[in-house]
Amino acid sequence: MKKNKVSAAISTAVGTAVLLGSMGSGFIAAQDSAEAVEEIIVTGSRLQSNPNLAGAVPVLSVSGEEADLRGNVRIEDFVNILPQVFAGQASEVSNGASGTATLNLRGLGSGRTLVLVNGRRLPYGSSAITSANLDLIPTQMVERVDIVSGGASAVYGSDAISGVANFVLKDDFEGVEIGGQYLSNYAANDGGFWDQVLEVSGQPVPGSATDGEESTFYAMIGTNTADGKGNVTMFATYEDRAAITQQARLSSGCALGQSSSTLSYGGFTCFGSANYRLFGGPGGYRFQEADGNIIAYAGGPLQTFNYGPFNFFQRPSERYQLHASGNYEISDTLSAFADMGYTTNVSDAQIAPTASFGIGAYSVNCANPYIQSNSGLSLLETFGCTAEDVAANTVVSGITASHRNVEGGPRNSRLENSAMRFVGGFEGTIGDTWDWTAFGQISKTKDESISTNDFVVANLQQALFAVTDANGNVVCMDQSSGCVPYNPFQRSSSGGTMITQEQIDFIHGIGIVSGSTEQLIFGADIQANLGDYGISLPTTEAGIGVLVGMEMRTDKLDARPDEISQVPGGGFTGVGGADLPVKGEVEAMEFFAEVEVPVLVGEPMAEELTVRAQARTSSYDVSGNDTIGSFDTDAYGMSVSWSPTSDVRFRAQYQRAVRAPNVIELFTGINTGLPNLSPAGTNSEGVQLFDPCASNAPILSLDICQRTGVTAANYGNILDVISGQTQSLTGGNPGLQPEESDTMTLGVVLTPSMVEGLEVSIDYFSIEVDDAVASGIPAQVTLDNCLATGDAAFCNLITRSASGSLAAGTTGVGFSQQNINIASLETSGIDVQAMYGFSVGEYGDMTVDYAGTFLDKLASVPFPGADAIPCAGNFGNNCALGAGSNPEYRHRVNLTWATNMPGVDVVAVWRHFGETDNDDTGDTLETTMDAVNYIDVVGMYQATEAMSVKVGVLNLFGEEPPVYSGAGPALGNGNTYPTTYDTSTTMYASVKYSF
Repeated sequence: MKKNKVSAAISTAVGTAVLLGSMGSGFIAAQDSAEAVEEIIVTGSRLQSNPNLAGAVPVLSVSGEEADLRGNVRIEDFVNILPQVFAGQASEVSNGASGTATLNLRGLGSGRTLVLVNGRRLPYGSSAITSANLDLIPTQMVERVDIVSGGASAVYGSDAISGVANFVLKDDFEGVEIGGQYLSNYAANDGGFWDQVLEVSGQPVPGSATDGEESTFYAMIGTNTADGKGNVTMFATYEDRAAITQQARLSSGCALGQSSSTLSYGGFTCFGSANYRLFGGPGGYRFQEADGNIIAYAGGPLQTFNYGPFNFFQRPSERYQLHASGNYEISDTLSAFADMGYTTNVSDAQIAPTASFGIGAYSVNCANPYIQSNSGLSLLETFGCTAEDVAANTVVSGITASHRNVEGGPRNSRLENSAMRFVGGFEGTIGDTWDWTAFGQISKTKDESISTNDFVVANLQQALFAVTDANGNVVCMDQSSGCVPYNPFQRSSSGGTMITQEQIDFIHGIGIVSGSTEQLIFGADIQANLGDYGISLPTTEAGIGVLVGMEMRTDKLDARPDEISQVPGGGFTGVGGADLPVKGEVEAMEFFAEVEVPVLVGEPMAEELTVRAQARTSSYDVSGNDTIGSFDTDAYGMSVSWSPTSDVRFRAQYQRAVRAPNVIELFTGINTGLPNLSPAGTNSEGVQLFDPCASNAPILSLDICQRTGVTAANYGNILDVISGQTQSLTGGNPGLQPEESDTMTLGVVLTPSMVEGLEVSIDYFSIEVDDAVASGIPAQVTLDNCLATGDAAFCNLITRSASGSLAAGTTGVGFSQQNINIASLETSGIDVQAMYGFSVGEYGDMTVDYAGTFLDKLASVPFPGADAIPCAGNFGNNCALGAGSNPEYRHRVNLTWATNMPGVDVVAVWRHFGETDNDDTGDTLETTMDAVNYIDVVGMYQATEAMSVKVGVLNLFGEEPPVYSGAGPALGNGNTYPTTYDTSTTMYASVKYSF
């Protein structure tokens, strides 16, 4: 399978190369060619003393016009189609959403990607996630984005392990530009396989859907000063985006699971969650049917809750952005510059209704009148209540009473994120040789999450203790705080609930988590071409370039959850654990230098041979939670660029990069998380299990299961991990040390004179990260190794509940996963870029722009001595890297047609994601995600000198996303990975006035 995929990928790339080569001679605008050279120089080095020398750092530069052409309002939608970019936080994330948008280069995690605007870093995204928030970047003002492959910490500082994304904004706009855009999504939902799965499972089948509407309005104003020495540009935009729910798509109309039962089709059924009218205790587990009849619990679609339809595929949101920039030439040797940006984004993250989650997590009194009589199997027997217990009103602990809160509606988190950033400084020249820059930067963010429609654990337990008073009324045993008894135990014979609004109002609560971050930076550098002093190698007259600089940076973070959110184990039933306060700061003092040494210029077989080196030393002081610490880092790099002729340039580099631990990793308190387990297979009764030791028919033997804490008494009566979601014990570690990485790139750039207008670059990259910060050992790895070996190093990290379950919801149950410098990461592959412009005679001119990546390796080693967990070419839950699905080959091809029709241009984009295999080799049903091809088409018309119109269709042919039933949050959503794959066709129209 692997060889076939690689062969297919190579064939696709070779086909594209042949296409480019077969088009004959043509042209590419001189301006475009010049820009390409300039872009390679600008990003990847601060040293600009000799602009005639080509850089050695591979850079993918993409014009901001491409975002405009695709109708992308948000930066993440624009960059996520680039082959070096793996999806991160975006609007498609609902369960686990931070409310921010992040960038994940090379699949090594957004925290290892450094994001810059005009060469200067963005701050922490929020108090919940320190990765930079792309919402600060105004899409319509992006001149271009430069993607640097691999480590760049010696040049730019901490975090640049997997690479750097530098967003260069327009700073010389003159005039007025006003624009608006309307966008909508369409899904045909025209039957097929998933239609049959929904029908056989008794679930609603959606018809065609038009949804996710988005409206955007913006204005940009720029003017030059009267003396022509300066410019001021201001920008404002408003965006409103509607929701897309999973119930509106066939493949996400239910929570899928594997099954061979009569209620399945093609091996799939609407499996859902067992947290649905589920009761359990010493008498076993029971299920309550719609009419209230109590029967034995067996699982399957008729006894589980279809939580999928409620979740958002696209969060509804409202966003405002403001930006202003200015520059002024004070004198011939001194200029001032300033940039200011502000954004606020409000969105809703909706997931399925909460439940009284927790296996064996509650207590009930035996005299509770709601459990005294029922049809079918006795709840008294289920909970182990004898007649004597009823008379004595005995309290039984460790019972399960899991009812979905369909009466109260879906859970919702209102996420509000605001950010402000100001940069100001001066740049100038001393003695016509020394160019210097000094700047200050301050950034602040505020965030707030308001969670509603969830059960308060304490109120729920209080409401489960009920008695009959002297007047025959059912009341709470403890009537404080206006307690109303909760009755999930009974239903009307017609299928109606016995839960009232008063019951819901008492159990519901609101959780609020607010926070802020602050970043303060002061920096300066000075550089020169020492050739002005006659300093160069004897082999050339080109001077040696040098740069030295310093930077002081402070990052502060303060997260403040309310009291109920801080309850150990979680104050609400529908959260994975407590939200704990985090407060701390990281201070850095850095000194850096770069040198550029031309060795040969204009010589035979050496049009140019240049060697460069960079180095940075940093001292860190960290403090938080009454703990202080310090550490030092050193980053360095070396590169060489050799052009034997003007047609060919070879380039190579080595970089040692670093990433300092952030405040969240250092100082978060002990908490619980919700990792996902992969399906372990189906048992003898055709039921899919996540825990192979669960159910009444476990997949594994008692001897093996005992390694994980299963007892003989539990065996054969353990509730499975619900929806694959287990629990972990997490927390920060103030003793963390910096991560280190080694990057190597080798490449060639071809600009053959015999094919005018053709530019091709091929670069090999390899990145290895040591001492990577990880949340302990991944839960799946721990479970697999414990079952396979019985090694205490793994088995001691597993804690089962009293009833033997690994399901989330019970304090202390699950896997131990605290932060530690224990992992190593690795990725390697080949990037190919090509651009070719040519004439099609009377029909106009065309340009082909190709960018593709062959991913050879993406892997993590969770702890020293462990086997590497492969991610390249795979999808699934075993690998914590990438974006859930990690094709070995991806590309983006733009075909731009400048027609001879006045004012008419057409652009077509081909996005390709290669085939991937299930990283769970034991899964014989969902073995492969097929390759996906998307075609986007955009038409542009310059109606008048002032007005232009665009109409576009993304995913023109309505390709449906590949499906994986085990795709879990955060990036897995609705049985697929919607941050990677399209879930519908997008249509938009925009208009722009310029004057």
